[in-house]
Amino acid sequence: MRFLVTGATGLIGRKVIDIILNRGDELNVLSTNKNNINNSSDVNFYYWNPELGIIDENCISDVDVIINLAGSPIAQLWTQNAKKSILESRLKSVKLLHKLLFNDKRNKVKQFACASAIGIYPSDVNIEFDENTNHISNSFLGNTVNKWEKSCDVIKSNNIKVLKLRIGLVLSMEGGLLKPVALSIKYFLGVWFGKGNNYYSWIHIDDVAKSIIYLIDNKKEGIYNLVAPNPVTSKNFALEISSILKTKIILPSIPKKIVKFLTGKMSELLIFNQKVSSKKLVNEGFVFCHKELKSALENLLK
Repeated sequence: MRFLVTGATGLIGRKVIDIILNRGDELNVLSTNKNNINNSSDVNFYYWNPELGIIDENCISDVDVIINLAGSPIAQLWTQNAKKSILESRLKSVKLLHKLLFNDKRNKVKQFACASAIGIYPSDVNIEFDENTNHISNSFLGNTVNKWEKSCDVIKSNNIKVLKLRIGLVLSMEGGLLKPVALSIKYFLGVWFGKGNNYYSWIHIDDVAKSIIYLIDNKKEGIYNLVAPNPVTSKNFALEISSILKTKIILPSIPKKIVKFLTGKMSELLIFNQKVSSKKLVNEGFVFCHKELKSALENLLK
């Protein structure tokens, strides 16, 4: 099987590529960096620039599955320009890939897997969100993810299965939230926000990558939540880290009002409150390596 992967240098992309190469599948990669266009015996690199609508059409030659992980990082200061980049980088990437698939009638692509995010769900501790929910967060992140997912629907018209991957809080020491939080706790600067009763729906980086490949191997389509089965409160998240690192959290919590004042609308990344279900993924037969937060953190922090 031959894969085409975008966003291959990102946190999730690197893990996905490792799985693909380790099991002997063939791999094409789209890169926005011309310096990366240096083919090896394992990987064929191709240049693209979604912003300018440029793509090397040879990238889908003999490709069976596209995994689209491209997009400007969400974890950045949400200036007007940044928000525009976060949204447009995602929409333009999908649009350019669709255009390529539509124009090349000889393509062999059978499945299109696209990253999404649980940020589409509202912040509400009273609801366990599953893939059938009609609730969409009326926020920048919710509206962005909603438009992102809808942009993928046009690809279905090409008789290609579309897989939408709503990814939760990814735990890794190579990027994301865990490393800065763990470092702050290690040096007695750890805190939580408000009462710390807002829920994090998290997932270990290995489980993210493995679940993506699992769903592709089993020819799935539609929406899947990629989160571990046991979400935790932000307070317990911090306390579990402090327990593993054998440190204490001595600073008082930061009131939500102060968080909102300092970070504006970006505060939704810090004080979101989502209990997201992974039952659909589990019912498909996927087995998590790390169901419990303690197991995930011990693997990553020790």
